[in-house]
Amino acid sequence: MSNLTAEEILKKLRVYLFPWGANEPDVDSMVEFAKAAEELGYEAIHVPWHFTMPKTKSFGAFGTRYLFDPMVLMPILARETSRIKIAFEFVVPALHPFVWAQYFASLDNASNGRAVAVPVLGWWEEDFKVGMVKKTERGRRMDEALETITKLMAGEPIEEAGAIWDSQGLELNPKPVQQPFPLWIGGGEKSLNRSAKFAEAFYPLFPTVEEIRDDLVPTLKRLSEEYGRAKALELAVVNYGMISEDAQWIDEWAIPRLLARINGITMEEALERRDDQTLNRPEERLMIGTPEAAADRLAAMIGAGADHLVMDFYLHGWVDAKFGLEHMTRFAHEVVPLAAAK
Repeated sequence: MSNLTAEEILKKLRVYLFPWGANEPDVDSMVEFAKAAEELGYEAIHVPWHFTMPKTKSFGAFGTRYLFDPMVLMPILARETSRIKIAFEFVVPALHPFVWAQYFASLDNASNGRAVAVPVLGWWEEDFKVGMVKKTERGRRMDEALETITKLMAGEPIEEAGAIWDSQGLELNPKPVQQPFPLWIGGGEKSLNRSAKFAEAFYPLFPTVEEIRDDLVPTLKRLSEEYGRAKALELAVVNYGMISEDAQWIDEWAIPRLLARINGITMEEALERRDDQTLNRPEERLMIGTPEAAADRLAAMIGAGADHLVMDFYLHGWVDAKFGLEHMTRFAHEVVPLAAAK
């Protein structure tokens, strides 16, 4: 049970906006999506960053390598909205940490204190090629970058050159409006200690209700105590929302695509492995189907201990933002009130 009002639930919900896709989204359509999310009451927009689109895995299905530079998009969203938070998910090892610190400090000022940084290790070979990163060095680069970024954001001096980047003597001005600056860390088990040390929230992909309650929440509580945190490490989870009363459409159209998305496989593989129970199952993890079914899972996840849910309403860009806007709207208008009544 959630024991929250609809407005309180919406404050826990965030939505993805993708600057890529088969339909090559333009700036106006992305701004429209962000403004709609704000008007509906969602807490934040999340935009992922990459240098370029990969040809591998399911992204090859786009048939295009279009990607509007997210670093250009974020300040546009900051100026076109007024309340909603703007979270930027970036591959931290790919650029000098001062670049990231300066970017987020400026973005926080431009948005009047609404920016959120979400550093991730990354996995696309093209990102590492452009950023001149050896994949085996990602972890060391991320740890050093986070040390540097958090010090710069807080106005602390960088007194020694790092093992990878020489940041000695660098200072940040302007500093972020928000102090401390909100930082989430996305990833799996290897990112847990990193999150407890540096972040406000840990950010895994589509866990089940049982995994949230029995594994993630106790682990974050233990790590918070071990690191002597003044504020407990929060849990933010990625999920998908697809709302329809048409059971046949959910079964024949939505489930195969969601199976592909949450397992990082192609549609062809998903169709071949439709009944493979070793795969992550959309039916067990996602907010799909009727509003009532989605509300049950939403209330259960909040009740299990999820502090935030970041919703993907349009299949990581496989379908267009118009599709995402429809399901995002239905989720706010139909699912959230039902969840509040649980």
